[in-house]
Amino acid sequence: MTQSSHDGGQEALSAGTDLAEQRLGLLAAFAAYGTWGLLTLYYAALSHVEPLEVVANRVAWSLLVVGVFFLVKKRWGEVWQVIRDPKIFRALFFSSVLISINWLTYIWAVTNGKATEASLGYYILPLVNVAFGFLFLSEKLSKYQWFAIFLAALAILIQAILLGELPIVAIIVSLSFGGYGYIRKTVPVGPNLGLLVELVLVSPFALGYILFVQTSGSGHLFAGDWTTTILLVLTGIATYFPLLWFSAAAKRLRLSTLGVLQYMNPTIQLVLAVFVLGEAVTAGKLVSFCLIWLSVAIYVFDSLKQRRGKKHQIA
Repeated sequence: MTQSSHDGGQEALSAGTDLAEQRLGLLAAFAAYGTWGLLTLYYAALSHVEPLEVVANRVAWSLLVVGVFFLVKKRWGEVWQVIRDPKIFRALFFSSVLISINWLTYIWAVTNGKATEASLGYYILPLVNVAFGFLFLSEKLSKYQWFAIFLAALAILIQAILLGELPIVAIIVSLSFGGYGYIRKTVPVGPNLGLLVELVLVSPFALGYILFVQTSGSGHLFAGDWTTTILLVLTGIATYFPLLWFSAAAKRLRLSTLGVLQYMNPTIQLVLAVFVLGEAVTAGKLVSFCLIWLSVAIYVFDSLKQRRGKKHQIA
């Protein structure tokens, strides 16, 4: 075998491996974003349970699932190292508060006929991330990004004028998760370890609330309705596995690809809210969504344009 044929075989093998990794990454991304979108139906099935009790159970059972994973991997020592670092401890405490607010708002929205507004928040989220990057990380914005942010702000203003109220759910959902993403981006802690520390920090409040509602007789855990109990227990798995899939996708796909695929989540949420949960989309909401979709299209176009520009610079 000549050297050139050997090199050609190596390149073909490498290309095949890369393609397989990309396919695995796409599968993981579809699983993560698809599951996050379908959680709309999951939490709608728990609409008879107070959102705060659902969130408390989500924290408790997620802690169990993630904690067992770290116990099996013998990585619990990493948790204490993180907690002993005052700077990281403070950052993860604030991120745990923000993710708790995000979960509570989202679950409240799904169980109170506001799932369409929650989906609007997740459509806005990438633009919030861009704005946070400009405000706190000194990242420069392109003219397309500025225009996309302007359209998103205009959409919120128009909805406020036409409906007489601000889309509070969308604003809280996008700002809480955007703030959460900003903190996690600036803290040198992996996604799994960071999630576990956050769960540890917020678990005293969650476990205390579960104990309170259970002893007062208003709790739904192990209260005779086994369907509800199973759904509450499985919130831990429903929280952790999509995160694992997302991490697997992030390792194998370009950020621009993930940036486009992330819109699966709010799209699924919106479709389920309208066609399954029966939420009405008024003219004011429709105008807002159209403007948001336009801003999303501009954002995606700009992301792909920047990616092509970087490729040409490398070449």
